[in-house]
Amino acid sequence: MPAAQVPEAESPWQAASTAQPVPTVNWTASEYIAHHKSPGWYVAFGLVALIGAFLLWLFTKDLISPGVVLFGAIILGVYGGRQPRQQQFQLDQSGLTIGTKYYPYDDFRSFSVIAEGAFSSIMFMPLKRFAAPVSIYYAPQDEAAIIALLGDRLPSEEHSHDPIDRLMDRIRF
Repeated sequence: MPAAQVPEAESPWQAASTAQPVPTVNWTASEYIAHHKSPGWYVAFGLVALIGAFLLWLFTKDLISPGVVLFGAIILGVYGGRQPRQQQFQLDQSGLTIGTKYYPYDDFRSFSVIAEGAFSSIMFMPLKRFAAPVSIYYAPQDEAAIIALLGDRLPSEEHSHDPIDRLMDRIRF
């Protein structure tokens, strides 16, 4: 009887050369979509803040609460005038990296693709109750690769705009 042939074990170098490459998608994008705000926008925003603070003072006869409202409006106005930074994004088999911050897929429940005019973004919904969602923007030509990579690791769900999202869209913030 002929002896059974035992296949030779693959060396680690052979296994590494035949392994599938790890899918990774890298891109650079703005951290958010900036809307141009004219001086009239700031004047209207200031008037609304002043009227709100005055009405609050009428009801409470307290100076601290209207002061807090005005302080918050100033901070919000300064933040609204800030231009977005360009960020480096990377999606790989284990998670999302934004700049130097790493988010493992285990931190997220699902993701949603959100169309915002000419651009789209992806919102990652966190598992933790009080954690903030993470949003990323990307170029339209990268969408297929990003969705394919995410679809293998997280479930996709439909996102509906809540009242705060609709307000921010309406005031172009």
